[in-house]
Amino acid sequence: MDGVTRTAATVAVAGLVGASALLAPMAARAAESCLVVQAETGSHGKSKLRWIDVGSGATSRVTDSGYRLNALGYSATRDRVFGVAEGLSRGAHAVSIDRDGDIQDLGPITRAGNRLPVWSPVAGVTAGAIGGNSWYLLRNGTLYTVDLTPGERYLRVIKTVFLRPITLAHDVNDFAYHNGLLYGVSTTWRGKGAVITIDPASGKVREAEDARFPPADVYGSVVLGRDGALYATANRIGGRSVLYRLDRSGQVTVVRSGPPLAGSDAAGCLTAAVIPEPPKPEPPKPTPSPTPTPAPTPAPSRTPSPSATPSPSPSPSSSPTPSSSPTPTPSSSPAPTSTAKMVPPPVAVPKPSRSASPRERKEKAEETDAHARTKEKRRWGLTALVLILGGGAAVGAVRRGR
Repeated sequence: MDGVTRTAATVAVAGLVGASALLAPMAARAAESCLVVQAETGSHGKSKLRWIDVGSGATSRVTDSGYRLNALGYSATRDRVFGVAEGLSRGAHAVSIDRDGDIQDLGPITRAGNRLPVWSPVAGVTAGAIGGNSWYLLRNGTLYTVDLTPGERYLRVIKTVFLRPITLAHDVNDFAYHNGLLYGVSTTWRGKGAVITIDPASGKVREAEDARFPPADVYGSVVLGRDGALYATANRIGGRSVLYRLDRSGQVTVVRSGPPLAGSDAAGCLTAAVIPEPPKPEPPKPTPSPTPTPAPTPAPSRTPSPSATPSPSPSPSSSPTPSSSPTPTPSSSPAPTSTAKMVPPPVAVPKPSRSASPRERKEKAEETDAHARTKEKRRWGLTALVLILGGGAAVGAVRRGR
């Protein structure tokens, strides 16, 4: 490679190897994790979907897809992963994968303008990435652009570009999209794990300086993290599959390892799921409440003295009526110390005297008159007796004087 070509390649991938101009927007979010969906194909031919945080290497979920999947790409505007399912009618179908792992078959991918059923031109693609409404697919050094804009050309190949030099582009098995460029790993005799960039408009492939993964047969999954690091999975190296991280300084570290894979592909980073908050209820309008008046402290209550029961009216009799003895007044109880309201004891209410009826008054008057007449007769009887006795004595005296 001459000096001009090497300088151009260094500038193209400067964000990966130390310069901050290319990936500066990502550096501000270095602490964020990167969740990806990785399709892992074993010897059975079907792919499993693994949700991995490539920052920590933790797996959150693994599901069976039912297809052999490749060329995955993540659309942030739709929050969906698109992939190519092989072995179906007309060669290759587009499928979509949501966050729950549900897969929808979207039909065959054909060229724009084809009216008759034809074999899909993207059958056998090995790499995929999405930028905006463009889904980039790669097979044997040929880059296809599939339109994702809703309309007549949806899921149709609208552009084909041949990459050059082929010695770098031939064995690229996955790439990631950022700022108009595709980032991948070349495993050709010339690349030997080198990071390369692809310009989808011109098809120009460039190699980065001092940005290299360990040599391996195939790097099937490539994802660009928010921290500016490049994550790539070697399908088979030392009898294992290994996920590597290449940071912006060029240092390579192992994130996780697993069983060897017949094929792999990945898409991400998935944006954080936004859970809509339920609308907050309007606070109730405060009802003006009157200022509470402090309860008055009850004054010590005195126990009222019960009134003396009045004596009945004396009968109009000549005999004296004994007077009723006065009822002693009970002593007043001491005032309670408690602030609770005291309930006074019940007061004995004297029964009102019932006025005599006319019949009773008449009987009483007759009884009084009879009593008076008896006394009068007694007085006249006594007077007569005195006169008789006095007359007898006078007659006896006269007789003696004679």
